Amino acid sequence: MKQDRLIHGQLADYPVRFFCVNSTETVEEFRRIHQASPTAAAAGGRLVTAAILMGAMMKNESDRLTLIIKGEGPVSQIVVTAGNNGQVKGDILNPDIEVLINAAGKLDVAAAVGAGTLTIIKDTGYSEPHNSTVRLVSGEIAEDIAYYYALSEQIPTVCALGVFVDEEGVVRHAGGYILQVMPNCPEEMVVYLEQKTAKMSAITTLLKENSNPQSVIAALFDEGGFAYEINRTLQPQYVCDCSRERVESMLSALDTKEWSEIMQEQTNVEVKCHFCNQTYLFDVKSIQKIIENRQKG
Repeated sequence: MKQDRLIHGQLADYPVRFFCVNSTETVEEFRRIHQASPTAAAAGGRLVTAAILMGAMMKNESDRLTLIIKGEGPVSQIVVTAGNNGQVKGDILNPDIEVLINAAGKLDVAAAVGAGTLTIIKDTGYSEPHNSTVRLVSGEIAEDIAYYYALSEQIPTVCALGVFVDEEGVVRHAGGYILQVMPNCPEEMVVYLEQKTAKMSAITTLLKENSNPQSVIAALFDEGGFAYEINRTLQPQYVCDCSRERVESMLSALDTKEWSEIMQEQTNVEVKCHFCNQTYLFDVKSIQKIIENRQKG
């Protein structure tokens, strides 16, 4: 039985909303597809988890959210796209970086990412996608997500993300939560959240003890006696929507010069999807057919 699950809810008596997810199997699929080293899996897995959480905030099934980290560290770039249904896909430019360990003896995501930027693209289909880019404040990703919300959307946000990779390089626990304080929230609740999250165990520790993300929310609010309600649940899943038809459409958009170069070589064209590593092969006959259809169109 798949353990990955996302819950979205809110406090009953305070304007605070929360999103919490166990993304273990989804992140492990990301690691497996890209054959990522432990540190790269931790960095990419955190961004995958963040995208699932933030994607769930989108209103419509057709809405898409893309997170792009460009850093000076060895992973260089991570790109993750998610919908509002928990489906996500991601790519990491350098998945085979060496294992980096920080002073606390944990995988050093900040060193893997380095200084750089976080770009968030929201595509609702009604107009041009909305882009926002902020500098990375730590490279740990969770703090960078919280900084984005504070700077670009003026929403006080707490974000926690974690990925635990075992000695064999397999993702055993992954998940995260986002807490957001809405307008007119009493100061007492803000103080409670700051103090409570500061002393909380790591998200991977909490999920190891109980894989249900609702247990994390209980750990956050039960001690203070705060009632809450769950409004929505999702089952995250790593899904790539590439297809031969989509690749053909992409190829048909090449300009005349590019097609001329391809035909001069008279070789097969191989296109590999960066998100799932699926390879699509087009022989000369198939290429000629695409060109003919393009000329007709």
